[in-house]
Amino acid sequence: MSEHNSRILIVEDEVLIAFSLKKMLDKFFVSQIAHDFEEAKILLSHKLFDLVLIDISLSGDKTGLDLADFINTTISIPFIFTTALTDSVTLEKITNLRPSAYLSKPVDSVNLITAIKLALANEDTIFKIELGKQVYYFQSKDFLFAEADHVYVEIHLRSGKNQILRTTMTYLEEVFPSKYFKRINRSVAVNPYHISKIVNDKLYLEDRVFKISKKF
Repeated sequence: MSEHNSRILIVEDEVLIAFSLKKMLDKFFVSQIAHDFEEAKILLSHKLFDLVLIDISLSGDKTGLDLADFINTTISIPFIFTTALTDSVTLEKITNLRPSAYLSKPVDSVNLITAIKLALANEDTIFKIELGKQVYYFQSKDFLFAEADHVYVEIHLRSGKNQILRTTMTYLEEVFPSKYFKRINRSVAVNPYHISKIVNDKLYLEDRVFKISKKF
């Protein structure tokens, strides 16, 4: 996924600050705003984001710390805290939640963009698949989809350097990072980051259209 297609969720309860952050981000990324924990949770449960920018002091019963805990336990994507709080208790809580970065308010545009770019770069992991004596290396976000044909599976990549592996979809489900590898029918698995839209039982990815099976 290119930098300009990376999706950032801004979680900020102060409207003026939220729109100020969005203005900074929209030059480089695709961004959306949530104003509290519940709104952010709904968006994260139904849409794919690459990173979440979280204000710690959200209005409502649950704070940005609660949202960070939700992210860590359910979807495991990078997040960055923004806050005016600098006391030792808050800083200890922040550290325990393992954010990609911590930015003090008011947030500077250069520091914000740099922190996000670094977090996204670190998230694009390289993983390996071992098949007998053969070892294959893939970048997680380079992967588009996998398509099985009898005893072979073709791995389609954005780079165009596709690989044909003698293996099964079941095995690939075990070794691929789960958030980048989702089965949609018996013979196809896709990377959700590259889905452009889903209409009824049709999934659109790049220039391909796939049918979604109700069994998956």
